[in-house]
Amino acid sequence: MHNPFVLLTTRLLESLIKAGNTFFVRQTYKRGKNELDPLNKAAFLFTHYTDYSRAKTHYDTLYNDPNRFLYNINEAEHYEKLFIAAAQPEGFHIYSPLVQQPWKPTSPMAAKIRNYINQKLDWNPSRNDNVKADLFIQFGELFITLKCGIHEVKLPLADIENF
Repeated sequence: MHNPFVLLTTRLLESLIKAGNTFFVRQTYKRGKNELDPLNKAAFLFTHYTDYSRAKTHYDTLYNDPNRFLYNINEAEHYEKLFIAAAQPEGFHIYSPLVQQPWKPTSPMAAKIRNYINQKLDWNPSRNDNVKADLFIQFGELFITLKCGIHEVKLPLADIENF
């Protein structure tokens, strides 16, 4: 599984807080867990928000995630726990939904995108047609937007990865 997100650091956390982010939603992040590393117990994604209602909406969508948590930096215990998480405790990988560079599909991913379009979407692009693929995040899940001419579709990235 593709993981474009950066590890949360104390420096990044300080910058996010300085930018006005008061609320952070923690969720299980399967893309960040290295299944081949026996020391990697779990991975989490901490999404930042300036607005409580958006953070609460995100939190509420995670009702099946036993690790979900809504942090408020104005509560001392939450503030302290955020910095503990940002220090990357042993056995855990903590991510922020920020990317270091614009996403570009790898050759294998581009092949999967082409196959998906040809077999699932009935678009029939020619060799000269440019298919644009962009990632976006919604409530901690990665989605992909595919555009070709007048056609456009948004779907979970996992649909392409597992195709």
